[in-house]
Amino acid sequence: MSIGDGDFYEDAEISSSADEGSGLDAPPTPDGPSGNSDSEFDPPPFGEEDGGGDEGGFESSAADDRMREVKSQIEQRLAEAASAGAMSLAGARHIDSAGVQGVGISSGVIPGEKSLIVYVESAADQEQVRREIVDTMGVSAMSSDDMPMEIEVTGEIVPYTTNRSRFRPAPAGASVGHFRITAGTIGGWARGRRSDRRRRLLMVSNNHVLANSNDARFGDSIIQPGPADGGVNPADRIAILERFVPINFSPGAVNFVDAATGWCWPDRVRRDHVYHRGGTTARYFKIGNSVIEPSVNMVVGKTGRTTDLTQGTIRATGVSINVNYGTSGVGHFRDQFSVRSTTASDFSAGGDSGSIVWQWRRGLPPVGLLFAGGGGTTFCNRMSRVVTALDITLYELT
Repeated sequence: MSIGDGDFYEDAEISSSADEGSGLDAPPTPDGPSGNSDSEFDPPPFGEEDGGGDEGGFESSAADDRMREVKSQIEQRLAEAASAGAMSLAGARHIDSAGVQGVGISSGVIPGEKSLIVYVESAADQEQVRREIVDTMGVSAMSSDDMPMEIEVTGEIVPYTTNRSRFRPAPAGASVGHFRITAGTIGGWARGRRSDRRRRLLMVSNNHVLANSNDARFGDSIIQPGPADGGVNPADRIAILERFVPINFSPGAVNFVDAATGWCWPDRVRRDHVYHRGGTTARYFKIGNSVIEPSVNMVVGKTGRTTDLTQGTIRATGVSINVNYGTSGVGHFRDQFSVRSTTASDFSAGGDSGSIVWQWRRGLPPVGLLFAGGGGTTFCNRMSRVVTALDITLYELT
């Protein structure tokens, strides 16, 4: 079964006591709801959801149609590799090669012309990568030099999880995690769209951060900082698992988001984002809630637990990749976008999973949800898919 925008997601069927001070419901747990003195918590307008990605924003041509067909064939082979529990078909067949594990469409090296961008595990030249795509994946059109191609070496693409420090109240950008993982990042804040969820203050992050890659129960503790950073359950609990979109590891499955929500105690979280500059002083900022679509060459930013505030550029949209979730399996994802840093440092690293990626301009409109990477390349879900799959509205923090 494929997981897409229209599929039903898991939900927490739990009731709560109202927090009269804020107009919000606190999640039910044995220690009871906590009060909140903040009463300025009005619902913002719904975020705008644009249409699907345009894979670069250029006009279509016969060459573009041919490129999309080649990309589609590679995607099918990647899905087959994921079904076999491997990152690439070469890996599944124990062939020594570059290991093609992702594909997208970028703006290309010539202005105004697109090219395929191929993500590989090991360094290789164009001839070697083309040979693998033709011989191992059976995509004969890649034998021609007329099909423009760029190569990015990512190593094995993995979901990002690791560590760092404690905040009370906890802002977005801080370490967090399901009590049985290492650590990821609080991405941002939302509320449900249905009437029974509108009074819940929700934390947005990844499934593999908040729901332990599907291996979790509704109501499980979410602690800040994450366990790898010294967080202790239940002393450091700030939320409970409220909803997640299952990652489908079944043969032939296609995934679009790695996303989940945690139901927060309003007094235990701070509804803005944190970063550090010039030492250890924490500074705070706010993002918008009007979701926009990614496009090639868009300048974006994020704040995450490990690499803090960083800036990058979207390299490709419509990306399909295989992501290794360890014992859970290899997940095949489509319609992602990739980001590379604008500086010598990486845009993200382990522990930044769950960060919301926003366009680097006034208003900081959300673009995506960071979830994986390798070799200096970061991969993100489209935020329009995330809010639809989780049935949420992002908070505008103005």
